[in-house]
Amino acid sequence: MHKKVFLALVGSNAAMAFMPAAPMGLRANSVSHVARAGRAPLALRMQQATIDREQDVGIGQSSMRKDAESLMQPCPETKWGNTNMDVLAAQKQVQAMDLPAYPLEVSKDAGLVDLDAQEAYFREKKTEILANLEKHGAVVVRGFDLTKTPEGFERMWKALGMEACLDPLHSVAGRPVVSGKSAVYEAVNKPSRSKFYVGMHNEMVGKRTVRRAGFVCFKAAEVGGEFIITYGMRMLRDMSPDVLKRLYDEKVRFSSAELPMGFMDKTGPLQPVLEPILKSVLGVVVDMKVDFEVDMFWNRVNGQRVIQAHAPPQPPVIEHPDTKLPTWFCNIHSHSATLRDERDGVLPETTGASKLNKSDVFFGDGSTISKEDLKHIDDITKKNQVYVAMKEGDVVLVDNYRTMHGRNIFEGTRKHAVTWFK
Repeated sequence: MHKKVFLALVGSNAAMAFMPAAPMGLRANSVSHVARAGRAPLALRMQQATIDREQDVGIGQSSMRKDAESLMQPCPETKWGNTNMDVLAAQKQVQAMDLPAYPLEVSKDAGLVDLDAQEAYFREKKTEILANLEKHGAVVVRGFDLTKTPEGFERMWKALGMEACLDPLHSVAGRPVVSGKSAVYEAVNKPSRSKFYVGMHNEMVGKRTVRRAGFVCFKAAEVGGEFIITYGMRMLRDMSPDVLKRLYDEKVRFSSAELPMGFMDKTGPLQPVLEPILKSVLGVVVDMKVDFEVDMFWNRVNGQRVIQAHAPPQPPVIEHPDTKLPTWFCNIHSHSATLRDERDGVLPETTGASKLNKSDVFFGDGSTISKEDLKHIDDITKKNQVYVAMKEGDVVLVDNYRTMHGRNIFEGTRKHAVTWFK
């Protein structure tokens, strides 16, 4: 079928609705009552999701995104390493290790007042800080005035010799840009998302994964909003061998979006004919528009027919690309609908793009992961969480292959940001 026919059927911006489910979530501001009720034609609902997304990221995003694109290379591809390891032997290897303190904290000396002197400090300490980042998985930097602005934060990471890359979601404008020229993206600050706990995850979208990240606080929330980190090797150390082996042998896959297709139940004998056509159409449009891999699947959720976009199966444990040590590297805690619903409870329903941007997790063959296994993962994650209360100018550097991150619920105004590194 010709591409123009595909676009006529689903709208040229259809793929925008199938952004992988980043835990930040999205908010819609102007969904029509027809689209909200799910009665609008497919193309209209997809186009509305795109409009909502553009409104969500705010005015001026286009020029800042262009600035970012002119200065940075795309996010690098994921380094999986050995994907056929003996995972129980890998666990025993980690259990036999004396794992380092986590995280390591670095504080400014009282006499280090001048901003240029602070920048020089990071340049002089570059080798030590980066070595500690690799050893400890996360380094918390406190008390520096230099990092209280996007421009000063940029001076800091450049002094450390780090090279910024585009956000993994840049191709679908999934995360607002704070400063394109300084390579700073917004973290999860929206008041509409303040009551949503952001589960622990590595920053990974399909085939692309950032190597490191720097999270900075420009303003702390009045209540809560702590940055949360979890060390992947501690996760691997503490997992039940039975759960660990089951997940590794079966692999896991994530659904990254969900498109309501309730009208299909009214198509009668045409339904088995139309379903494979629609699945193929959406698959082609996604391939044309985005820089990540997804497979399209029909499913039924709460009695309604839906199409879900699934990432390919992946192992939950990998080798660190530099140290070659095994580590837990998996977003089950953030993406599981079961865990998310249990911790968030009843919250205001999202609409528009957020309504489409729904995530869940399955075994590699698409079968359900048991609630018992999910609860065990949740328990081990909570056991190893570290809450980092950040003040203005504080920075948390993370090794993204070894450290998962998340965010606590909050009240008030929160302004945190992030830069991703190759």
